[in-house]
Amino acid sequence: MATLIQPSSSLLDLARRYNTDKAVHVHYLKNYEEAFKDLHSADVKLLELGVKHGGSLLLWRDYFEHGLIVGLDINPVSIDDPSGRIYTYQGPQQDTTLLTRIANELAPDGFDVIIDDCSHIGVLSRVSFWHLFDNHLKPGGLYIIEDWGTGYWDHWVDGSRYTPGTKSFSQSLYKLTRALARLQQVPTLKRIPFVGTFLRRAKASVVRREFHSHDFGMVGLVKELVDELGKQDIAAAEGGSVVTSGFRELKVYPSHLFITKAD
Repeated sequence: MATLIQPSSSLLDLARRYNTDKAVHVHYLKNYEEAFKDLHSADVKLLELGVKHGGSLLLWRDYFEHGLIVGLDINPVSIDDPSGRIYTYQGPQQDTTLLTRIANELAPDGFDVIIDDCSHIGVLSRVSFWHLFDNHLKPGGLYIIEDWGTGYWDHWVDGSRYTPGTKSFSQSLYKLTRALARLQQVPTLKRIPFVGTFLRRAKASVVRREFHSHDFGMVGLVKELVDELGKQDIAAAEGGSVVTSGFRELKVYPSHLFITKAD
């Protein structure tokens, strides 16, 4: 029978005891220790998408001494867990019916922590993120996405090699941007049909040339999440009612992302 490790052990020590690649990503573990430092003894309900052989589930079981640990993987997972606190499911991360069943069975009030270490494919992670975040993550809960940097890998399913753009300042483009912005404020032009739309699109086209952006795969998903964080400013710019983001906080680390759900 396996001996449970006391929560005083560091995540790196725990990761080295089990078959999990999290031991390789030391900066991930440091990020987790900072995020989870007050949750050791809490009745945490944690869901991880993409668990391979299940080593990370044993890691989380030992770290969260009263936690209920749930794992989902496309392949079947068999774990020796004498604690009875680990549950596993088989299926794809984009199966929202399955995700709802898992939540209803084990976390009807919502999960405290959800970790996506699954396909690292933007469109699939996008489906599971919005479904779980909106419907099955507690207010104040944490949603973590690992390995979003695959969007820069040319060999990855939906990744693409990064092509850097110039960082030099273009005085001519800046002047053109300012001129178009001034024209947008002219009352007479505002009243002419289609002129406002033309000026807005023309300015947007110029501004896009001032910055080089990469939005393939998981990188594109991260930038979509930045837009969610900016909902209040988006609504204000459109002249609509005040809209607040569903995010309390978004922390971006190298290939590691933490989102705290608003209360």
